[in-house]
Amino acid sequence: MTRNERSSFDDPPPAPGKLRRTLYRLLPVGFAVIGIGLSVVLGHLDARRAESEQVANLAARLSGLRSALEAQLRASFAEAEGIAQLISTDGSISIDHFHGMARDALDSVPYMHHIALAPADVIRDVYPLQGNEQIIGLNYRRLPDQFPLLAVARDSGQPVLAGPLQLYQGGRALVYRRPVFISAKRGVKLYWGNISIVADIDRLLLAAGLRPETGFELAVRGSDGKGAEGSLIWGDPQLFDDPQVTLDVEVPGGVWQLVAAPHGGWAQLNLFGSPLFLFALTSTGLFSLFVAQLNRKQRQLEQRNRELRQYQAQLERLAHYDTITGLPNRVLFQQQLGEAIGHGHGLAVLMLDIDGFKQVNDSLGHPMGDLLLQQATARFLQELDSQDQVCRVGGDEFVFMLQGTQGQVNHQIRALLRSLQRPFDLNGNAALVTGSIGLAWCPQHGEDPDSLLRHADTAMYAAKESGRDAWRPYHPDMTARLQQRLELERNLRRALEHNEFELWYQPKVDLFSGRLEGIEALLRWRDPEHGLVSPGEFIPLAERTGLIIPLGERVLELACAQLAAWRDGEGVPGPLAINVAALQIERSDYVTSLASALERHGLAASLLEVEITESLLMESQQQACAVLAQLRAMGVATAVDDFGTGYSSLAYLRALPIDHLKIDRAFIKDLPGDDDAIAVARAIIDLGHALGFRITGEGIETQEQYDFLRNAGCDQGQGFLLGRPMPAQALQRWLRENQERQRHPLR
Repeated sequence: MTRNERSSFDDPPPAPGKLRRTLYRLLPVGFAVIGIGLSVVLGHLDARRAESEQVANLAARLSGLRSALEAQLRASFAEAEGIAQLISTDGSISIDHFHGMARDALDSVPYMHHIALAPADVIRDVYPLQGNEQIIGLNYRRLPDQFPLLAVARDSGQPVLAGPLQLYQGGRALVYRRPVFISAKRGVKLYWGNISIVADIDRLLLAAGLRPETGFELAVRGSDGKGAEGSLIWGDPQLFDDPQVTLDVEVPGGVWQLVAAPHGGWAQLNLFGSPLFLFALTSTGLFSLFVAQLNRKQRQLEQRNRELRQYQAQLERLAHYDTITGLPNRVLFQQQLGEAIGHGHGLAVLMLDIDGFKQVNDSLGHPMGDLLLQQATARFLQELDSQDQVCRVGGDEFVFMLQGTQGQVNHQIRALLRSLQRPFDLNGNAALVTGSIGLAWCPQHGEDPDSLLRHADTAMYAAKESGRDAWRPYHPDMTARLQQRLELERNLRRALEHNEFELWYQPKVDLFSGRLEGIEALLRWRDPEHGLVSPGEFIPLAERTGLIIPLGERVLELACAQLAAWRDGEGVPGPLAINVAALQIERSDYVTSLASALERHGLAASLLEVEITESLLMESQQQACAVLAQLRAMGVATAVDDFGTGYSSLAYLRALPIDHLKIDRAFIKDLPGDDDAIAVARAIIDLGHALGFRITGEGIETQEQYDFLRNAGCDQGQGFLLGRPMPAQALQRWLRENQERQRHPLR
């Protein structure tokens, strides 16, 4: 903004402009005052109209209820007229005839309680008799609470409706009194007595439509037909305090009074409930807002322009930077790498992968994994020079662009690896990870970003294969090995589709009796072109590519099928052990898959033993322990394979759901000539027994190893001396030979 522009804003506006703005502000105020006044008048008129409509609607509905109630009363007591006519004509009525008419009446009116005949006002018969025996012989003239109304009926010759009354039989009811006269000589009418019909008042009112859920409140008064002077019959007595809608209900010998009111009372005069008031008020407000909007429009446009620029900057950052670490992403890094290559400077591209990140992510959760990435980024930045670049390309992979001599770059690579070796504090959780780095030089290994990144990635995988926590410079041979690995992966997928896998079996023998105690299933791949492929070639690849999951399911199916075949043939020689990989354990449905396979083949869980390596147990402790506990609960035996190669302790293993420990062959091969091997083997056997485990020695190849382990107390043995891995048919021959050896043992 220029100085002239700023002074023009500071100068006072001319008087006409100020006056116009003042009038402009006062105009909506005046409009608002007039509009509010008109709104109040319209609101009052509208509220009174609504109140009148409410009263009219309620009166119409109440009229319908009155008609229904009067009709219900007429229908309820019509039978008394027929009985009275018979008596008036004949002077009497037979019991059977009376009972028949009464029965029909009670069948048609479900809430009718009983009908009684009272010649000379003394009850002589009642239907039904059951439950009403106590009123036979009742003399109404001796009942001061009932006879006066009966006398009115007798004197007037018209029926009356008494009640509600508490019956002697129990209950609350209405009583219809019909006086009966018989004709004498010369047209004289003689009083014969009365007919009484007793009806359940609550059920009668319900049948007439008087119920709480009618949508409004109701009440009835006028007991004994006295109208407003009678007491409450049904409902809330407070409704009669200020009745707005009342109607008289014609009943025999008098009237009842019916009153209604809306639930919660009558609506009070409320301006804000009037549509006209709200319309006028809203119109006034909208006009005022429109004027105010004109004043704010310029400021809003300026604010929106600022927000748009900020949003564009945010989108630019999201497109080129990682949201977790704040580092450049692959897109921006490739641009920077292309520019650096164009400048002609020699540079190095590093691809770094964090080893063990997945275990942290799975065990502690994604937030802790993100925190580890952020802390690792901070450590990386401390080791880099100002001209160096780093980006996160996804997951736990980072790419670096370094400038310097080979010695300087090598020094920085070692510094980056050391930075990852220090423990990470993830909100109180200690995490240990390492790194694998691949190095590609420009222009020796590529002159464009794609080639350099691809070759650095290839070298990084070579570093991981060498044992991790290492780095490797790219070499053309690595590409050839990568192609071989890709071809092996394709063949491995084909082998899964064409069922080229089979199981071989190695016996596990009791070292004291020589008796077979179990068998370990070992996977073999019979390639149609290359024959048997070593498990050391395809198992690591299967674990890296995730193919170990379908491969493990195939092993489980083959093992169960072989157990079923043994069961149906010469008998199962012993429990069959299968090995489980890390990815299988990490799958939450592994136990379900195993249980389904056992059920599919009709096998007992005790016929299987699951072996898990010590290294897997340490990497995925929570998941591995949970799976082992579920397997053990099913009855499947569990074992730790290759024990001694990891860093777990026997004290830690004590709390784990396992049955067996298998001493790794690395500690067996030097027995009995190596003192360290002897000490380790004895320690594992003694402490393992103390903790309740059975101990198996792997890789027994000499009689000296066999003798040492047996004398040291090792329970089982497995190795070439006892039996090589063999197909199922060869195992059957071995079993027969072993039985022969047991009958003639070596001494």
